[in-house]
Amino acid sequence: MSVFLAVRMDVNIQDRTFDEVTNEAFPMEGVARMLKLPTLQWKIWATDPERRQAAGFYLFASRQAAEGYAHQCVRVLQERPGISNVTTQIWTISEEQTRMTKGPIDLPMIQDLPG
Repeated sequence: MSVFLAVRMDVNIQDRTFDEVTNEAFPMEGVARMLKLPTLQWKIWATDPERRQAAGFYLFASRQAAEGYAHQCVRVLQERPGISNVTTQIWTISEEQTRMTKGPIDLPMIQDLPG
């Protein structure tokens, strides 16, 4: 059973640019951490500079892993300068319908893929 986790946050730019705040809040080292998350199959990084928001969309093979990461990331992200109002939602994937519409859910764990 796959689950979808959405993490959304506000980006407070004050006297800086949106890119400056998001580059500091989400350094490239974070990508390496994503590659080690248990049962993570993929992550999409997204930003909306006009609305001053950022988001991450994750597919996990385990609800327990998604819930654990959701709790951890809310705490960690809210400590980062320029990031506030972090919220998460987890949905169970309707696998039969998603397969019929070619949704990318039958994938290996990201940590099992070659570097």
